[in-house]
Amino acid sequence: MPTALITGGSRGIGRVTAMHLLIDGWSVAFTYSQSKDAALAFETESKGMAVAYEADVRDEMRAADLVREVTARFGEIDALVNNAGVRRDALLYNMTAEQWDEVVDTNLRGAWSMTKAVLPLMMQQRRGAIVNVASLSGMHGVVGQTNYSAAKGALIAMTRSLAREVARSGIRVNCVAPGLVETDMISGLDPDVKREMIRQIPMRRAIRADEVASAIAFLLSDASSGMTGQVLAIDGGASA
Repeated sequence: MPTALITGGSRGIGRVTAMHLLIDGWSVAFTYSQSKDAALAFETESKGMAVAYEADVRDEMRAADLVREVTARFGEIDALVNNAGVRRDALLYNMTAEQWDEVVDTNLRGAWSMTKAVLPLMMQQRRGAIVNVASLSGMHGVVGQTNYSAAKGALIAMTRSLAREVARSGIRVNCVAPGLVETDMISGLDPDVKREMIRQIPMRRAIRADEVASAIAFLLSDASSGMTGQVLAIDGGASA
């Protein structure tokens, strides 16, 4: 039974992806940093097939320890999904250094630290699949998201470069770039702003978390064995 490690798996896209992989026959380890109750509840619901680990993905030492803990329990790590992320939207002239640093550190440094921790194991195994969860914001400018756009755009560039580095080791690295997704990350949006965002999407609706999860599962599966360094946009046609 293959094992996937998902960061930020207690809610939103991470949790739905974990559920999808469990149905597909994977074992799942997932991280959380603040949503402890949700994480433990999910662990219970999965009857131990999904195991929660508290971790700040920005912490390089914790990332290394986490990989050792997951390997000790499951024996291997076949896939990594770098999903953990935050948004702290503000126009640049109002943005604080703390807002910039938190978003860039979590969304970009977090993916770097987790990937760096898991790569030696995957290179030893001579196999592995990594999926980075970027965003439409990293492909197209979004007002009020210079920090988020910068982090997600860099994550896309990191995906492409790393894919070239590790392809000969049997490791594939791909990326999904969701558009507006119905998760609690957008629950606080002003209704008028949300309606305007949806109006600009050709499909005239937000994307469901399970649609993103299906794309991630595809990129982790043998069905995408010939793909690496690619970005799949799941955005209702917004990037067309």
